[in-house]
Amino acid sequence: MKINKITHKNSISGRLTLRVLIVSAVIFTLTFTAFVRMAANKVRQEATKHAHSELSNTVHQIDAVLKAVETAVENTAWLVPYRLSSPDFMYAITERLLQNNSFICGSAVAFEPDYYASEGHYFSPYSYRDENGKICSKQLGSDTYDYHYMDWYQIPKLLNESYWSEPYYDDGGGEMMMTTYSKPLYDEFGNLYAVITADLSLEWLTELVGNIHAFDNSFNLMVSRNASYIVHPNHDLILNETIYSSTYGDEDESLKKMQYDMVHCKAGEVLRDMPDGKYFVFYSPVETTCWSVAVVCPRSELYLGVKILRGMLIIIGVIALLLMIFLSYYGIRKIVAPVEDFSGVAKQIAHGDFNAELPQIQSEDELKELHDSFEYLQKSLVKYIDELKSTTANKERIESELRIARSIQMGMIPKSFPAFPDRDDVSLVAKLVPAKEVGGDLYDFFIEKDKLYFIIGDVSGKGIPASLVMAVTCRLFRSVASYLDKPEEIITSLNNSLADGNDSNMFCTAFLGILDLKTGSLLYCNAGHNAPYVIEKDGKVSAMSVTPNLPLGLFSGFPYEGQETRIEKDMMIYMFTDGVNEAENNEKEQYSDERLISLLKKHSADTPKVIVDETFEQVEQHADGADQSDDITVMCIKYC
Repeated sequence: MKINKITHKNSISGRLTLRVLIVSAVIFTLTFTAFVRMAANKVRQEATKHAHSELSNTVHQIDAVLKAVETAVENTAWLVPYRLSSPDFMYAITERLLQNNSFICGSAVAFEPDYYASEGHYFSPYSYRDENGKICSKQLGSDTYDYHYMDWYQIPKLLNESYWSEPYYDDGGGEMMMTTYSKPLYDEFGNLYAVITADLSLEWLTELVGNIHAFDNSFNLMVSRNASYIVHPNHDLILNETIYSSTYGDEDESLKKMQYDMVHCKAGEVLRDMPDGKYFVFYSPVETTCWSVAVVCPRSELYLGVKILRGMLIIIGVIALLLMIFLSYYGIRKIVAPVEDFSGVAKQIAHGDFNAELPQIQSEDELKELHDSFEYLQKSLVKYIDELKSTTANKERIESELRIARSIQMGMIPKSFPAFPDRDDVSLVAKLVPAKEVGGDLYDFFIEKDKLYFIIGDVSGKGIPASLVMAVTCRLFRSVASYLDKPEEIITSLNNSLADGNDSNMFCTAFLGILDLKTGSLLYCNAGHNAPYVIEKDGKVSAMSVTPNLPLGLFSGFPYEGQETRIEKDMMIYMFTDGVNEAENNEKEQYSDERLISLLKKHSADTPKVIVDETFEQVEQHADGADQSDDITVMCIKYC
């Protein structure tokens, strides 16, 4: 390349200052920059103040309703100890609570098991409003509804304090989203004898939060203290997703701050990068329940006034530019020649020639600075290309490591079937297909002294965090089962180990059994998992009776209860995770328990392998190309 030799004696800044900078810098730069920044700050301050004001009013309204419920329960609970001699009067207490508080839709006084011998094992007077608003009463407890193991009873009992439940959908009664306030009652010796409750419909909450109109194009959401969506424009997310699961894989620091603040009862605001632009998120907690309300607004809407001002200033800038061109045309013509040389070099760099030779500049002015800048640009581009190559290599390495992690995880579970080819008294087949590279489902089994030890489980969440909990649970099962021989003891040990230091609040549902291959006696313990199905040799399929113990990892020291049954010859035990019955097609229709039971009846005479293979085939056909949203695991055992 020919090197142009350029010599300048006079300062370029002197020539451009008279013709260009006086007009462009003073009129355009100073005016535009100062006014735009000032307007932007003012607009944001007012928008933030407005958003927080709307949030504060909404939060206060919610708090007022919740505290009214608490007050109503407190003002009613004192009647219970004075009327303990008259069990039937408890119905009058619950009815009175509803009569005096129109916003409460249900109330119960749930007593400890066998508290009243004359009333039976279950005694829980319950009053509620029917579809016509009439107050009705009934006995809540039964063999099919053991309220002693419900969250609204167990958690305040364990915590020894009043408790607002997580919002839930009442699909058996009012067909609405509800929450329950529970207050434990103690006798003079400090022993709990009952829990008094008040049910509160959240339809008003959905309407209240949904109708916040802080800005024209904003939308609102609300999450519980466990991060589940209570209010969201996408109704499919309500009670089905959390702010963690719906943003899985997003490593934005502003998102992490917002998630932490919202589940730790803190107020704040963040600026989030979303696929369709930048959004401000303003959020504030409901102190009573530690729920969090948020307003999400496009950044462009907050700065709409700034855009208008910017447009006006641009017009002024264009006029100034035309004036500058008119005044400076001939002076600029004398300056552009050397700049064109740099333009040629820039084109070479744009085409990939990062080592293009720069023109020599002998003057000590702005052109010299431009030369040095181009030289720095060349070196920076070379360095950037090298770093880009390194980044690409690192990405490929991470993808490779994820594939290895999947291989390691799948290697932790047995995959060779039939599982026990040298035994004729049992046949076992299992299969696990994770939804992502790595998953949170698990299963394991082994035989020790003619006893088959087996477990199936489902860790909350997906991906790497769930896979780590899965790996720990599998290894703990093998270790603990080597010296404990009762399912409830093994489950208790697993729960205590997983709950210790569980800052992420992850949990694992599990079903653990010990089958005596000589007698057919089955000892088992269920920790919040789907009840297994028993397939009898005549084709009858029934769900196994399970005690509704808590999942593993929530509370250390929880007293798990074991159960016992007998498995006859040629009967099968079919276990699965909710990735089977809750598998969805493109129309969001679930595979369902009914379809699963029908499949088991149809193949009741087949081998466990056929049943397992047929399960995965039918679920895949039902999905019809829809993405797998959850890990799928099936285990089938035939006692021969």
